Amino acid sequence: MEQSTQQHAALDLTGATCTSCVIAIEHLGKRIKGISDIYVDRQTKSIEVEYDGNRQSLEKIQEFVRRIGYEATIREDESASTEPGPAEQ
Repeated sequence: MEQSTQQHAALDLTGATCTSCVIAIEHLGKRIKGISDIYVDRQTKSIEVEYDGNRQSLEKIQEFVRRIGYEATIREDESASTEPGPAEQ
């Protein structure tokens, strides 16, 4: 039984302003376990991620971005939308 749990998340990005920054984040970010796709948009200063649904995968992206000298913050409103709602009465 294969279960698909792929989810989408966005992170706000600070400090990555050049093409080489974008290439480094996208290229190396795809090597992180749990990340299936990653796209950096310099215009909106954001990182769009397709990942395995495990919050630790997003935290790995944050740590990786921090290690190369930038800052990434998970947009909580987007990750919160994946939580189930209250049970019906």
